[in-house]
Amino acid sequence: MKKENVDLLVAILLIIIGMVLMVLPHTSNDNVRSIIICVMSLYIILNFGRYFLTFKAKDYGGLHTALVSIVVAVICVILKIEQAKYLALAVLIWITLMALVKLKKADYFHDRHNKLWILEIFNLGLFILVGILTSINFYYNSQVQILILGYFFLINGILEVIEPLIIKLNIKEKK
Repeated sequence: MKKENVDLLVAILLIIIGMVLMVLPHTSNDNVRSIIICVMSLYIILNFGRYFLTFKAKDYGGLHTALVSIVVAVICVILKIEQAKYLALAVLIWITLMALVKLKKADYFHDRHNKLWILEIFNLGLFILVGILTSINFYYNSQVQILILGYFFLINGILEVIEPLIIKLNIKEKK
């Protein structure tokens, strides 16, 4: 499969995960720990899939994202995520490590004199801003925490959709 198609599919699945999390507080129990571990597990599966499907393109972003998600899933298993401060800590650790992955991707584009590095830096800034705002708002009950996680993953999915769409539009213009 083409790298852009795989990236677009993964981004759409991230948007769906965010939407499901936004509906979830109204329909299920309030176990935030199991939900964040489940979301990180889905991230691991999606990004390992992304890595293996785009292996020939030598794009290691999916592998790095999967490894970061494994680290955060292990932290969520070890810590008592039911407490808001530990949930915020786990999300901030994930955001910090993901910011490094996104910065590496921007550097990759910059080294190849591709203007997408500007878009990657813009996405990185928005990702960090939304992540920090998300972490600040975890000091409510578990239903609100799940809803905030849903908004965060929805926005993250939207940010992830931008790059593959621009690449696909750029390829169509060149033809």
